[in-house]
Amino acid sequence: MSTPTPPTQPTAQRPVLSATQVIAGLAKLNNWKLHGDGAEVAIEKTFAFKSYLQTMAFVNAIAYIAEQQDHHPDLLVRYNSCSVRFNTHDVQGITHSDFACAALVDALLPTPT
Repeated sequence: MSTPTPPTQPTAQRPVLSATQVIAGLAKLNNWKLHGDGAEVAIEKTFAFKSYLQTMAFVNAIAYIAEQQDHHPDLLVRYNSCSVRFNTHDVQGITHSDFACAALVDALLPTPT
């Protein structure tokens, strides 16, 4: 006789934020913008650097944050800039995780005065 398998528990999904919550979240961040719509909606910011080496150091720091948070952004890397785009793919929207990770990415660089 085989042992019955226990019922699987649904995984807790991160709730998608309302439009009002997204606007409020953007207001708390420095220069992040809304990008796309529908399932592709995201928050995005482009960071500028003086050299390729600085850009790549920034990208590697983002990779470390992404692994630690288990939340991975889309990156567009150029010689002297990097565009970072966060959304929560499994819920096809923006969640608190996106804003938390955006704040961690912002903290990598000094705040301009």
